[in-house]
Amino acid sequence: MKFSDYKKLRINGLLLEDSEILDFCRSHKEKNVRALGRFMEAWLDENSYVEVQTSGSTGKSKIVKIEKNNMLQSAARTIDFFDLKEGDTVLLCLSIDYIAGKMMTVRALLGGLNLYLMEPCSNPIERLPRDKVIDFAPLVPLQLVDVEDTKLIKKILLGGSAVDPVLEEKVQTYKACVYHGYGMTETLSHIAVRSVNKDSKSIIYDALPGVVFELDFRGCLGIRVPFLEQKVQTNDIVELVDKTSFRWKGRIDFVVNSGGVKLSPETIESKIAPLLEQNFFLAGIPDKKFGEQLCLFIEGEPYSSEEYKTLLNRISIKVTCYERPKSIYFVDQFERTSTKKIQRRKTIQKALEHIAR
Repeated sequence: MKFSDYKKLRINGLLLEDSEILDFCRSHKEKNVRALGRFMEAWLDENSYVEVQTSGSTGKSKIVKIEKNNMLQSAARTIDFFDLKEGDTVLLCLSIDYIAGKMMTVRALLGGLNLYLMEPCSNPIERLPRDKVIDFAPLVPLQLVDVEDTKLIKKILLGGSAVDPVLEEKVQTYKACVYHGYGMTETLSHIAVRSVNKDSKSIIYDALPGVVFELDFRGCLGIRVPFLEQKVQTNDIVELVDKTSFRWKGRIDFVVNSGGVKLSPETIESKIAPLLEQNFFLAGIPDKKFGEQLCLFIEGEPYSSEEYKTLLNRISIKVTCYERPKSIYFVDQFERTSTKKIQRRKTIQKALEHIAR
């Protein structure tokens, strides 16, 4: 596959080629269409790579160069895994400035898919025409929070952040088949997928064709992708089932060492999620006696003293004594990246600075 062979793109049913794509996008008022034009301008030039901005969820956002032919190979694996056919309609309501939006465009280029383009929003499904059939829709979990009816969408691929237990329970009633992808900019979007609902529901992520997993000395996931020269080493703690499947446990960056007891916030969060309606997360803050203490951060107004005590008592029933948060901090608004991922460290800093004032 050579990137120079793929210059035709069907947008909202309109088949365009080469400069026609650029003219269409430049004349459009919607920001995401114009962003598509900027990406296609880079795709159609003679350079073998495109520049992509990382989300900055676990570190500083940066620009990386990605080979176009590698993007095609990644796209081919997704098309094969989800059995997408030429002429299928795929929804694109993610920002094209980031890898997920760019890769959906490349899949449309490679597979002859009809790209149904929308502006990114919190509930794109609600804005779809009632008779619009969507064969495949990549979304972030936030875009499903207020969704009750998936209408005529056949397959949904969630990515960008974890699927919380409340949302996971909700999607069990959806007619659409819902999946959760694991991946990052460096792996050119998802390289493993798990089924979230239907009879195939599983907590195990299965690799896309050709992808192989391994562990480093920390127990963190290493990824070998056929079209990438170097192994991608992550900070994600996983349990390998075999070389092509794993269970995700959490990020080593977030592990809390409290008096020698190592705690995984993400694991504990899944236990207490049904108790909280607001956005929240667990994290460690410095403690003179124990090194770190596990604390709960909740987005929103502070609870009354009675509500505070009630929540801690309910949490105590769900977790072990070591997993019980020692304090609860309320933050009016969590710090987030441009792709709406919670920035834990910045939020903690914001909370502690507010208390110090």
